[in-house]
Amino acid sequence: MTTRLANVFSTISSSVERRLFVEYGAIFATTAMPPPKIIFADGAEVERFQSSLALRRERIGDHEIELQAEAMAALLSAVSKIELKGGRITARAADAGGRSYQDTVGLWVRNVTRGLEHWQNVGLISKEDTQLIKNLSPVDQVEVILDLEETRQLFFGTFYDKSILYSVAAPGSSQHLSLLAFDVAEYEDSEVERVLGLNGWHRTVPNDLPHFTYLGHNREMLVDLGLTRVTRQYELGSYSFYVPDIDSLGETG
Repeated sequence: MTTRLANVFSTISSSVERRLFVEYGAIFATTAMPPPKIIFADGAEVERFQSSLALRRERIGDHEIELQAEAMAALLSAVSKIELKGGRITARAADAGGRSYQDTVGLWVRNVTRGLEHWQNVGLISKEDTQLIKNLSPVDQVEVILDLEETRQLFFGTFYDKSILYSVAAPGSSQHLSLLAFDVAEYEDSEVERVLGLNGWHRTVPNDLPHFTYLGHNREMLVDLGLTRVTRQYELGSYSFYVPDIDSLGETG
């Protein structure tokens, strides 16, 4: 069966798009409005897309957030259900829901700047190359930074031992830009995960435990849509994530 996920996978035209699809592509399985492409080129594209959406703003815990209306309705349903059990689902921070392009660029530039300073200080990147990379647009930096990580193992994650994508999304690729992502304060609670899943919210980014994505489907349906379940072990325990099944998508795309 050809799915939307397979159709998007078939349009991939670069190694960067492929990498970002692997990291964040589960969003294309949503019943809500997915992004029109794997990576937005700039803030203007993001604004045009966000302005076309039916949105809803609500206070979830201490913070008011905005999501696509369908996603927000499902989240509020989960909040109500878990409150009946004496639990809570709340926003982890003020930017736990939808974000602007500039919000995500700020996070990216923070990590790139810190990483360049670190690798220059230890003598593995020249001062000249540091300045060249800083002068690139955020979107153009993505290919360069990912190449440095892959070919020279110069990582730009928070502790310089993992990819930058373990810490921040590449500019234009964050699921928060599509207003279909929500960072949960109570992410360690297995009952929170279960109730969110019953309402179409699932973990889709293996390096980000608080991050849930609105797919709108029951867990049992996700494999048929081109996703696969992966389990990762963390200090807090074992957690499941639903990510694009690249092997099966390559056969159907």
